[in-house]
Amino acid sequence: MDYSVKIYYCKEELPPLEETNFFHYASSFDWYCDISTYTPFMVVAFGNEKPVAAMFAIISRKNRFLSSSLFKRCIISQQPAFFTKDAPKIELFGILITHLVNEVRNKVFLVRYENLGNAIFGYKGFRENNFYSVKWVNIRNSLQRKRKIWNQLSASRKNQVNKALKKGVMMEELTFEDKLPEIYKLIQDTNNKKLSRRFPPYQYFENFFHHYVQKGKGKIMLTRYQGKIIGGIILGFERKTIVYCLYYWGKTKRYSTLFPTIFTIYTAMNKSEENGFHYFDFMDVGFLNKNAGRSRFLLQFGGKQRATRRWYRFNWGLLNFFANRIYD
Repeated sequence: MDYSVKIYYCKEELPPLEETNFFHYASSFDWYCDISTYTPFMVVAFGNEKPVAAMFAIISRKNRFLSSSLFKRCIISQQPAFFTKDAPKIELFGILITHLVNEVRNKVFLVRYENLGNAIFGYKGFRENNFYSVKWVNIRNSLQRKRKIWNQLSASRKNQVNKALKKGVMMEELTFEDKLPEIYKLIQDTNNKKLSRRFPPYQYFENFFHHYVQKGKGKIMLTRYQGKIIGGIILGFERKTIVYCLYYWGKTKRYSTLFPTIFTIYTAMNKSEENGFHYFDFMDVGFLNKNAGRSRFLLQFGGKQRATRRWYRFNWGLLNFFANRIYD
């Protein structure tokens, strides 16, 4: 079959698309709208004039004052959305990634594709477009096991959760946006040093609340102690199947004896299990074989790690040539 491709920078121009992949929903445009540092767009493949696959991407500007391509990155997350069960995924991905590369060739300095969850997916398409890869680890917890989440915790983790409960720590859902500014500052303060990329602006979280939380496609959950917010977690839902952990945080220094981060993650996983979700996905968490830091911490909640890759492409030919030689 011959496929045609169109690129859209406006949600209103999109054809009707089924919501099959959280990171490639049409509502992703709403998530990134009205943010000056982000330019969202979607690459859609058509077969017989019907959408068969879609890939959402953003162009992120790293400097609010300088608009040169040198300060811009194109970022894509997760495998594209495929709208037919018998879709030739490898062929379609090759078509989508080729059109995306051609679209941003003169607009960005770097293209980064992350959170694929599979080390070999799209290998042919990436190689044909001169991407190079870095090995990463993905962590996902199955919520379908006979052993409940609680029973998958180590004895020390169970003790920590029980201590937090006995001291009155509790979790609630954010239902009103009046607390968003406080939450934003908390995430920024507790995670800013750990984040590997530029922290999103406030509008990013406000849009998520309006277009995802209020429409049942996500949740913001807060951990409280004596009325104060000491931790929280932001979740995205892919239908009733997968819960994606977008951000989590806790005031671990000031409230170390309450274990806010551990309590937050466990409670979010437990509620996801109770609501019938199949998986709780932390996505890419670190370099492969690095048995320390975030990946080691998250594995203590009973999940399994899988080898995956992050793919990169510099739009400066000579730099990309040497990067391919160094990393591959």
